[in-house]
Order: sequence, then structure tokens, then C-alpha cells
Amino acid sequence: MAFITWKKDYEVGYAKVDEQHKELVSIINQLADAMEKGKGKDELGKVLHFLANYTVSHFKTEEDLMTAGNYPGYPAHKKIHTDLLTQVGDLVKKFDAGKSVLTVSVMTFLQDWLINHIQGEDVKLAGFLNRKV
Repeated sequence: MAFITWKKDYEVGYAKVDEQHKELVSIINQLADAMEKGKGKDELGKVLHFLANYTVSHFKTEEDLMTAGNYPGYPAHKKIHTDLLTQVGDLVKKFDAGKSVLTVSVMTFLQDWLINHIQGEDVKLAGFLNRKV
């Protein structure tokens, strides 16, 4: 069973962003599955690094859309992104140093953060962008 089940409620109505959100859900599910199945450090590391890199790429997409559309909420939204990237970067460093950081509470944090961010900040962004079209 998937750790996060994608729901239509998570769609923000901006196709490119929705596709990337679905991919983030898929990656988090891969990480949860690897943890549940007791996969080794190499497998967990690959998925964690991919998640970290994909998150950077996704945030760049959103931030490019914000700047191109003159989104007034850009500074606050970018800070939220920066804060999460710092937290994920810290997780990756600790993991790479051999510390056991992938716990149920970390996975729950990622799940809650993503869903809350999508349904809050990203819905506002997409609504703004869709009104400009």
C-alpha cells in the first residue's frame, strides 16, 4: 500500500506543477517502500538523493513561474522552499554520515509538509497564475 495516495484534491490546476507533485509523491512512496522492505543503505541513499535533487528541480520550476508571473507571494513562498531544502539537505548529510535518520516521523513530516504545501501555498500560486492566463 502506498504511503501517500494521490487524490484529485491535491491537484492545483496547473498541469506542469501537478505532474511534478505526483512525481514527488511517487518518490516519497518509493522511499517509504524501501524502508518498509528493509532495503539496504545503498538503495535508501539512491532514493533519498533523488528526492532531494528532484525537490530542488521542482522548486526551481515553481520559482521560475512565480518570477515570470510577478507573483506577489514570491518572497514568502521561496523562503518556505529554502527552509525545506535546508532540512532535506541536513537529512541527506546525516544519512551519508551513517546516521539513522529515515524514521516514521521523518516520513510523516515529508508527507504532511508536501500535502499541506500543495493545498496551501501551491493552490494560491496556481490560482494566481491561472487568473493571469
